[in-house]
Amino acid sequence: MPRRLRYLPAPRTLVFITCRAVQGRFLFRPGPALNDLVLGVLGRCQRNHDLTLCAVTTLSSHFHLLAVVEDARQISGFMRDVKSKLAREVNRLTRWQGHVFERRYDMAVVTEEEGAQVERLAYILANGVKENLVERVRDWPACNPAGPCSTASP
Repeated sequence: MPRRLRYLPAPRTLVFITCRAVQGRFLFRPGPALNDLVLGVLGRCQRNHDLTLCAVTTLSSHFHLLAVVEDARQISGFMRDVKSKLAREVNRLTRWQGHVFERRYDMAVVTEEEGAQVERLAYILANGVKENLVERVRDWPACNPAGPCSTASP
């Protein structure tokens, strides 16, 4: 029996999503190949499901998304495709065999209050600092295209 769709209060709802790797494994370790892979998968799924991605961060064991979605079916299909394609590609890239994701993704509706939306965005952007991976937000490769994971020359 399939799971029920998650509740979304209205069309064009801002949602915060977290998806974790199985057993907390570092299957999403940042680097040029993985960064390109994640962005490619997200871009393709975003185009196919016609939703708006506002922010993304990928850490070694999980990723966060901030997205505007029309309805529960849209986010369900989007996450199904993201997890499916990302799992296959991460298995190929890391030579890991087996499940990539621990469980279903976690999703929370972000209220329409500006403070709540800014707080969620700040949380996503500050994840590298929170995890003691970089000293400042601007040092995180996603915030700084010429950062340590970039293939761009100075």
